[in-house]
Amino acid sequence: MKTRRNRKKFSREAAIPSPFFMAVGVGMFVFFGYIWLDQRCEALGRRISQLEGQKVELQRQVKQERSRWESAKSIEQVGRLLQRHHVAMTWPDERNIVRIRRTVEEPSAMEAAPARHQFARAGGMAND
Repeated sequence: MKTRRNRKKFSREAAIPSPFFMAVGVGMFVFFGYIWLDQRCEALGRRISQLEGQKVELQRQVKQERSRWESAKSIEQVGRLLQRHHVAMTWPDERNIVRIRRTVEEPSAMEAAPARHQFARAGGMAND
């Protein structure tokens, strides 16, 4: 007697191999990754261009403010402002000047770091 063969097992139908699906999947992944990366780079490029424009504008404003400040702090401008506000400033008399001398016990400025808020001490003040 002949043994029956399982025809399904030995069918000759054209089956799409799984490596083909893997290659198509990898290709789609690479394609969509490239599109995403391209869009991301374009967005970053637009952002960089925008920030460079802001930088140029801020540099212009800084230059303008520096020019204004330089002209405002000139001696002539300060004198005009003092006259406009009726402020009469003079140098103090010699007897009104307080001179502070360093005592022998205190370290010099080169030896010790200066204190943030340094006030005159009773022993170190002299009134000439």
